[in-house]
Amino acid sequence: MADDAVTLDVAREFHRRMAAIIDQVQAAIWQEGSPHLLGYATDYAFGQQRGVQTLVLKTNHRSTYVRLHWHTVLGNGVTEVQAVEEAVAHAIGELR
Repeated sequence: MADDAVTLDVAREFHRRMAAIIDQVQAAIWQEGSPHLLGYATDYAFGQQRGVQTLVLKTNHRSTYVRLHWHTVLGNGVTEVQAVEEAVAHAIGELR
């Protein structure tokens, strides 16, 4: 995203990407032998100036935060993709 203009399409893409994070973590913990339904809570705000976007992921016994900047979530560059992958891996490790 080149600027902070937020359209419905941008908001929907943001939610799709956050849902993909939830899905990746859910599938990984299930496949690793922890068949818990993943719960989550969010604290999102539009744009980079709002700071870090927070996703709380929770199983019956553990919880973790996924905190990423707006532009990181929506970014397609190597750095952004790697940051999201690292956040997902960290969440999986915390919820095992």
